[in-house]
Amino acid sequence: MRRQGRRLDSLAAGGAIAAALCLASCGNGPSSGPQRATPPPDQQEQVERLRSLPYTGAAPRRDSEKDGVVVADERRSSPGYNLYSIHEKCRAELIDAKGKVLRAWQLQPSSSWSNVELLPSGDLLVVGWDANEQAEAGIADDKRYVARFDWNGKLLWKRMMPAHHDVELTPGGQLLTLTFRRRLIPALDKTIPVRDDQLTILNREGQAVRSLSLYDTLSRAPEIFPIYRVNPNRAAGPPWIDLFHGNSIEWMRRPELAKKSPLYSTSNILVCFRHQDRVAIIDWEKAKVVWAWGWGIVSAPHDAQVLDDGHILLFDNGIARGWSRALEMDPLTGAVVWEYKAPNPRDLFSVSRGAAHRLPNGNTLVTNSDHGTAFEVTRSGEVVWRYNYPGRNERGHRETIVRMKRYLPEFVEKLLKGTS
Repeated sequence: MRRQGRRLDSLAAGGAIAAALCLASCGNGPSSGPQRATPPPDQQEQVERLRSLPYTGAAPRRDSEKDGVVVADERRSSPGYNLYSIHEKCRAELIDAKGKVLRAWQLQPSSSWSNVELLPSGDLLVVGWDANEQAEAGIADDKRYVARFDWNGKLLWKRMMPAHHDVELTPGGQLLTLTFRRRLIPALDKTIPVRDDQLTILNREGQAVRSLSLYDTLSRAPEIFPIYRVNPNRAAGPPWIDLFHGNSIEWMRRPELAKKSPLYSTSNILVCFRHQDRVAIIDWEKAKVVWAWGWGIVSAPHDAQVLDDGHILLFDNGIARGWSRALEMDPLTGAVVWEYKAPNPRDLFSVSRGAAHRLPNGNTLVTNSDHGTAFEVTRSGEVVWRYNYPGRNERGHRETIVRMKRYLPEFVEKLLKGTS
């Protein structure tokens, strides 16, 4: 990552690569079908390398910033408690506005945790990967799992399945997660398997009930979501194609918005795709894509979510630009209605992960995952709270955190009171 970081300065500023990544067709053969247009070779190589890099567990460089809460404007900051996971510690922490750890969940031995979600009961959902588990055919990704802990940190169950990135409680009380399966798709490549992401429903005990292939769903509607080629990943073991790299899911749960537009139907799911540079809305009941957006505007996005007014907020990693931003758009018009980027844009750049979470007072909590920090900004872009995770790895680099989310004071304090 350090060598790669030094090369980022050669990326074109202002989205030059993103502008070059326009729609294009390709020739016949096993890879025929839509693909990205070719940017200048040196830039294309760097972007594809960034896409295929494994997620790191620590910042790409040392930093001299102080640890913990370094900015705290109590008057303008939205009150609440902050939850995040530490990628390679397989640990989640709930902290107050001053950075004090009030609750922690951990599973050892294990290898990494992705997103975590706190349920109304105080239980914690986790998506993880365990190197100590036996894997079929020696494939490391088969060591993945979904787990559920109670409020006091007790492991309630751990279900081995090829889950990744995200899990949430559905409006009906079941669980929704992203899973995948490897399959040959001759239209993309006749010899190299594709990792096809799936939306998977689990029951309350974590057993899979139903899955929906995203390739099958999206490929039926090329006029809405043309699927673009992704280079095979050859970093370790046999090559495979990480076609979508879905990284966030959210079930539509606002009936008042559904009356406004069918895009917000309570059978729809919002999905974010890093490797397709887009977000899309999938109708679960009809197994069809109804809307997609982002091509040429965002680059390797993460953590898309629907706001109360129907707008979509996401973290635009910007790997084709060399800097990241939080972005809010209106799916009914396609217009970008707000964004936050650092005063010096390259000061905010997370190649992987990253999150943006809208707070009740209108501020936005931004997670700069690769650098192990999160901060709250006002609508005008002023930083009113900032937290630097204090943990360092063996090289002295700050460990990364995943998707900080803030919960209302009354929700957390009720749970705390019940265990006091």
